[in-house]
Amino acid sequence: MEGRSTNAEALSDNPEVDDAVRHAVATVLTPKQREAVELFFFEGFSQSEIARRLGVSQQVIQKRIFGAQRRGVFVGGAVAKLRKVLAPLASRTTGATASSS
Repeated sequence: MEGRSTNAEALSDNPEVDDAVRHAVATVLTPKQREAVELFFFEGFSQSEIARRLGVSQQVIQKRIFGAQRRGVFVGGAVAKLRKVLAPLASRTTGATASSS
């Protein structure tokens, strides 16, 4: 099974953002989250395709990527971890874009 929309060259128009995202994915996520994120966001596989490839359910992949609610509280998920780590960068790049307009 090959990836669909591999974008290994650039994730954005900003090399600083690309480097930060790749570093965060490599260092912040668990190995299972990293694998799911890379296949979903970088390689373009669907959650179902990833699940079949890894021998787990689609729900497991969804939880690894986006987290789940437990007792009314959102927990886990690679996207939440990445947002938290990358938030300072997002505010810097958004501020720079807004001020240059």
